[in-house]
Amino acid sequence: MLVQFALMALALCGLLSLVIDVGYTRLTRGQMQNAADTAALEGLRKRDVGIRNPVTGQTINDAFASDCIRRASVNRIVRWTFDDNLEPADGDPDYQFGAGPILDLTEGATNLHALQTVSVPDVHAYKPDLQLNQLNQVHGDMVSGRFCYTADPVPSEGAIHELQDEVCTEPQRGSGSYARNDFNPNSTSPGPPPGLNECPAPDEPVPAPWPLPGTGSLASVDDSAFLVRLRRSNEFEDLGGQTETGVGSSGPSLPLTFGKATTIQADDPSATYSARRDGLTVRATAIAAARPAMHVGLPQVNPAQPGVTRFGLLDNCVQSPMGAPVTLTVSVNPTTGLITRTGPGTATCPTGGLVGRFVPNPAAISTVGNALPLAPSAITCVAATSLAAQFGPVFSLMAAGPPRIIGFARVTFTRVPACPAPGSPFTATITRLASAVAASNASARVTGALALPITATPADVRELFDKNQVREGRVNYAPVLVAVLAR
Repeated sequence: MLVQFALMALALCGLLSLVIDVGYTRLTRGQMQNAADTAALEGLRKRDVGIRNPVTGQTINDAFASDCIRRASVNRIVRWTFDDNLEPADGDPDYQFGAGPILDLTEGATNLHALQTVSVPDVHAYKPDLQLNQLNQVHGDMVSGRFCYTADPVPSEGAIHELQDEVCTEPQRGSGSYARNDFNPNSTSPGPPPGLNECPAPDEPVPAPWPLPGTGSLASVDDSAFLVRLRRSNEFEDLGGQTETGVGSSGPSLPLTFGKATTIQADDPSATYSARRDGLTVRATAIAAARPAMHVGLPQVNPAQPGVTRFGLLDNCVQSPMGAPVTLTVSVNPTTGLITRTGPGTATCPTGGLVGRFVPNPAAISTVGNALPLAPSAITCVAATSLAAQFGPVFSLMAAGPPRIIGFARVTFTRVPACPAPGSPFTATITRLASAVAASNASARVTGALALPITATPADVRELFDKNQVREGRVNYAPVLVAVLAR
């Protein structure tokens, strides 16, 4: 009977371990992953947010300021995710909700750690406080870099990838267990301006005015993705609060409870890791990457958000080899809404050639695949108000069918100060700005079906997406970018 009871107890502890130990491990990882997914999108969504000049009211796209602001926003959004009552000032007195429970176990006897006792500390849920890692160290909580999709079935992160010579067509910059086969960290980061040594802490007030200018850039492909990691491990256990200040953080690993009453191997004191001694490590990693926008909304006033313009622009007229800004001097026909070039032209966009056209309903050109309305659209000079940094639809001549919207570019429209006589053409300046990530009112998704006719062929769809994505050999129209979850 004693033997049978011992065997039953062993089996029962195994079942309880599956329910308790594995259960709260899966729950913890799910909670951490949800926070990491949202945080990665936030970190890339605010890549080009810039800083507002309180004197002029203009937003300046300073790379260091933007980097500080987005990393602080990531820190806050993760803390708010695990805030009990969304009242940050009260310090979460109950500490009920967090990234999994915290349990304290005594050392126990022998390398089996038998006869341990468990206690619950006052702070009994892990509250992540991600570090800004503005210097972009590869093991930090937040890392800016470049993402490239890989279907390799092996884990994407681990020391085996440190031996790869190239990742995302560039030399491998990851190291140790944080080397990846689908993400390459940027080896540089924006530098601070004179008078500001580092980013302000997330809850500190930002300098007013913010000192300018910082150095560096976030506009290259090497900052087109953003990685966020949450972890509960013993990686930083020798550091105060398990935090490498300014770089990375971790919560305590999840200790085995009923699992220690099973046949799990005793720990080797010389080994670096043992489940009995060190508990279960839980990690959550998410990567957001930039993609050209597929849909934009109408402009919003409160709060102010850029949106689709009432005119579309021909892709050949807003192209540049590296996506540098393009300025066009144009004339607008108020009867037809046609926009023609009056300044010096190019081979693809000559003087007197079509630059674009106004349409009666901007919502009709707010989604990739929309056919450009070709009917005349009258626009008076007074109604053609000047615009700052809006989302201008870009259309292209297709192999079959009418011209279609292939994407969106950030544009400004400055009309002649004094309008001519009613009915007369008026002049304006259109500037296609550099590509940037839209903080709001733009999406990489299309609601419902793609706006193509039922007769569209796979080649038609491929042509549309090749142009939208600026694939090799396609016109670089410096697209408006949006953040999407890539891993």
